[in-house]
Amino acid sequence: MTAALVDRGGPTSTVRTPSERFVRTGLLLRLMVRRERLVAAISVVVFVLLNVSTAASISSMYPTAQQRAGAAAGLGGNAAFRFLLGPLDNTDSAAALTVWRAGLFMVAALAVCVVLLVVRQTRKEEELGRAELVRAGVTGPLAPPAAAAIVATLFSVLIAAGMSVMLFPLGAGWPDVLAVFAQYATTGMAAAGVALVTAQVAKTSHIANLTAASVVLAGYLLRGSADAVGGWGWLRWLTPMGWAEMIDPFGDNNFLFALASLAVFAAGVGLAGVLATRRDMDAGLIAPRPGPASSARLSSVGLVVTRLTLPLLGSWVGVLVAYGLIVGFMQPSVDELAKGNSQFGDVVRQSGVDADLGTLFGLTMMGFFAVAASAWAVNLATRMRGEENGSRTELLLTTPTSRTRYLLDHAVLAAAGVVAIMLAAAAALTLGNGIAGGDWASAAGDTLSSAVVQIPAALVMSGIAVMLYAIRPALVPVGWLLVIAALFLGPLSGMFDLPRWARDLSPFTHTPLVPVQPMSWPPVLVMLCLAVVFTVAGWMVFRRRDIG
Repeated sequence: MTAALVDRGGPTSTVRTPSERFVRTGLLLRLMVRRERLVAAISVVVFVLLNVSTAASISSMYPTAQQRAGAAAGLGGNAAFRFLLGPLDNTDSAAALTVWRAGLFMVAALAVCVVLLVVRQTRKEEELGRAELVRAGVTGPLAPPAAAAIVATLFSVLIAAGMSVMLFPLGAGWPDVLAVFAQYATTGMAAAGVALVTAQVAKTSHIANLTAASVVLAGYLLRGSADAVGGWGWLRWLTPMGWAEMIDPFGDNNFLFALASLAVFAAGVGLAGVLATRRDMDAGLIAPRPGPASSARLSSVGLVVTRLTLPLLGSWVGVLVAYGLIVGFMQPSVDELAKGNSQFGDVVRQSGVDADLGTLFGLTMMGFFAVAASAWAVNLATRMRGEENGSRTELLLTTPTSRTRYLLDHAVLAAAGVVAIMLAAAAALTLGNGIAGGDWASAAGDTLSSAVVQIPAALVMSGIAVMLYAIRPALVPVGWLLVIAALFLGPLSGMFDLPRWARDLSPFTHTPLVPVQPMSWPPVLVMLCLAVVFTVAGWMVFRRRDIG
C-alpha cells in the first residue's frame, strides 16, 4: 500500500510546512457533511422526539411540585434507577425531571453515535481504499482527521442544541439550558477525540468502533456504579460520562467539568494527528488475528460466510446481553414502585393489558430487543453490500458457487442471528431478574415466551433487508429507515398517540402479548409467510441482476 507522506523522521519533500498538512480540509469537510446530512438529520429528529415524548410523559404524570418531590423519594431512591439515570436531586420543574429521566442515557447514546460517525469517515474510508485515492491527490495527511473532527463537533452541537432548547417551555432557565447543552456537546466531542485515536490505532473499522464504543460504555457503567454503590463516588472523576453528570444541570451548573471533556477532545485530536503523520496507510497496531493458511473446515460458502460474520454477530449479542442484564436487574424494582402508586396504575390500565407494571415493562423491553434483532439483519445486508462493492462477491460467484446458495446462506444466517439475539436477550433478562431477587422460574418462562413470539416480526424485517440488497445494494440503507419507522410505529407508538392504521404498518404491532394474553397464531403465521415471501422475491431478482 502507499506509504504516508510523512515518515517517522519528519516531513518529506511533499509536505514542507504545517499548513500543507491540512490542504483540502475544506473540500473534505464539505464532502463529509454531504455524506452525513441524511444520517445527521434523522439522528436529530430521533433524539429530539424521544426527549419530547419523555417530557410529555413527565408533564402528565408529575404535573405538580408535590408529585415531583414524591418521584424523588420513589424513583430517585431506587438503586437500579440511580445506576441507569443518576441521582434525582432537582425536581423544581418538569424540565429538571425530564433531564434526569433521559439525560445521561441519551448522552451516552449520542457519544456512541459520534464514535460511529468518526470511524465511518476515517478508518472505514481507509479500509475501503477510498482514503488512499484521496491522499493520492493534493491532500494533506491531516485533512481527513481534521475534517472528521469538525463534522463530529457540528453533529454534537446540533444534537445538544435540540436537546437543550426544547427545555425552555418546561420551565428551564438559561443557565440550566446551557448546562444541558454542555453535557451533550462536550461529551460528544470527547467521544470524537477517543474515536479519532482508535481509528488511527485499529486496522479495521469494526475494531475501531468496538474499542471506542467500549470506552464510552465503560464510562457509563463506572458512573452508574458510583451512583449505585456508596463510597464509590470517586469513579465519576475517571471518565467524560462522570464529568457530564457532575456538570449538574438545575443544580450547581458547574461548567469546569465541560472543560475537562474538551481537554479529552483536544488531546484526542492532537494524538490522532501525530499518528496520522507517522504511520503507513492501512496500517494499525490492533489488527484482527489472521486465520490459518488453509483449512478443511471452510468447505462451503455457508461456512465461509458464517466464519466472516460471527465476530459481527458476537458484537451485537454482547451489547444486547449487557443491556438485558441491566433491564432484568431493574425489573423487580419496577414492580415494587408500582405498589400503592395510582399513577403507575393508570399507566397499566391505559395499556389495556391485565398485568403488573413489572411484566408490562418486560414485554415492552422485549419489543425493543426485537427491533434491535431486526437491525442486525440490516447490518448483515450492509456487509453484503460492502462485499459486492469490494468485488469479492463477483470473484466468489465465478467459482461453482451458485447465486441461490450465496443469497440463501446469508438469509439463513440473518434469521439465525435474529433467533440467537432474542434467546440471548431472554437469558440475560432472566439472569438480571434473578440476581435482583426476582422469581427465577417465573422470569425464565415469561421472558422466553415473550422473546420467541417476537421473532416472526423481526424475521419480516430481516426478509425485507435481504430483499433490498438483492434488488440493488444501494437500497440497503433504506433498511435502516424502515427499522426506525418500525420502532416508532410499533414499541414507541403509545408515546405519540398514533392512529391505528399507522401502528398497523409496523410488524411489531401485531405480535401477541404473550404471556399476559393467550397466544394468537394467525398474525404469527402471516408474518412468517411474509418473511418467506420477501426472501423469495429477493432471490428471484438476485438471480438475474448484474453483480458489482
